[in-house]
Amino acid sequence: MSKLTDAERAQIFWTATAIAVAVSLVQGAITTLVEICENEGLWTIRFSLARREHLWWTGIAVALVASLGCMVLSFLAGNNSDSLGIILLASASSLAVFRYAWPAWRNRHYCSNRWTAWTGPSRTGIDAALVPLVKGTDPWKILSKDVPVMKQHPVDIRLPLFKSNLIADDPTDILKAKKRLNDIEKSPHQPADEEKPTTSITTLECVPHDSTGLYAPIHEDKSASLLWGSHIGFSPRVSRGILAVPQRLLKSSPLTASGHDGQSVCLAHGILGRNKGLEPYSFILSLDTKKLEEKCVQWPRPSKVLRSYYREEMNAAYGGLGDRFVDAATELALFLADSSHSLIEDWLAARMEHQDHALNNQVARLGASDEDLKLLYRLSYAAMLVSLSAHRKGRKCRPEMKLFIAYWRKHSGGELPTWTSSREVVERVGEEESGVGDTDLDALIDAVLYKIDATRST
Repeated sequence: MSKLTDAERAQIFWTATAIAVAVSLVQGAITTLVEICENEGLWTIRFSLARREHLWWTGIAVALVASLGCMVLSFLAGNNSDSLGIILLASASSLAVFRYAWPAWRNRHYCSNRWTAWTGPSRTGIDAALVPLVKGTDPWKILSKDVPVMKQHPVDIRLPLFKSNLIADDPTDILKAKKRLNDIEKSPHQPADEEKPTTSITTLECVPHDSTGLYAPIHEDKSASLLWGSHIGFSPRVSRGILAVPQRLLKSSPLTASGHDGQSVCLAHGILGRNKGLEPYSFILSLDTKKLEEKCVQWPRPSKVLRSYYREEMNAAYGGLGDRFVDAATELALFLADSSHSLIEDWLAARMEHQDHALNNQVARLGASDEDLKLLYRLSYAAMLVSLSAHRKGRKCRPEMKLFIAYWRKHSGGELPTWTSSREVVERVGEEESGVGDTDLDALIDAVLYKIDATRST
């Protein structure tokens, strides 16, 4: 080291200094961006950044260690004035590694699942006046091209780093803008009877194409339920339901009000913010928690001791929707707490948190009545809990038909609807029963239909 010239020693010193300065600027910029996103509600950007948090903190830590190495090399070469810089860089490197990079790596799977839980497909209500606009086999690209650029809600804003062909606007905003355009284009002298929508009752009441995202039944002068997301061409964005969630649950290391780990509660809020449908207060659910705990794949369920704490969180958020909804939300959070990150990832990737849109429309084509379809919807949260409690990687079907048949036989009485004996439904039931291994699916179904009063649940 003593053979290094003064110029070489100076070069090493300034290299170390340049790296340290560059790292401090990058770190400051990232930290500021994160703070801006959290303070201004830019949650789509924030959660997107969090998925890569472990990578950029690792990059910062590696750069600081490299700067420290250069500084030590300079010191050994004779720059004795560098001792203070070595101490400072050693402290900064240790802080970057142990305070930020290491925790970020431990949280990387949670941050990935949090993104999916909050940005997956959303179910929303469409006003009756807007439903006739959603028609055809691929309507959303056409509808989005015809409307002007709209101001986005802060939650919806994305980083414009890459050009995307996916639709960035909210479907309800698109439909409202399209209706305004249609109203403007109408002649002011057009007779009143010609101003009515040209879509006929028979057209409206047919089963919608799956690419529209609409759930059957569709009736004139009635709101419809829409499942929208990347599967029909929309760009992922965080659900606006996040505005009702406390910020302590939105951190990379969230906490409940009682100080317990809040990761599963945050994931549950993301799911519940997207999958309620039109009448969440009407869900059919009555839990035998002991049987549910004993028969699920997450047994022995260590997080069950947190039930009262999680229920307080969920009651504060969803108490207005009734006890059954709060029960479902609490149990969902507990199941998520006891599930591995990989199982949650696989479950969310299969969209198992949602009522099966394709099945709903399929049975409508097979002849299911409006009441049958409504019962499928009302059992959807029970199906969600059973699907998670019995989930194994690779499973793609929620036990919706199994639940429908079990409820009908146990609580409705009489013969099953004729469409349930069709080849398609029989095959569907076989798919729901396959791949469960040694899990007792029937026992889990009994556990979510425990002591239901049929007269109250209808």
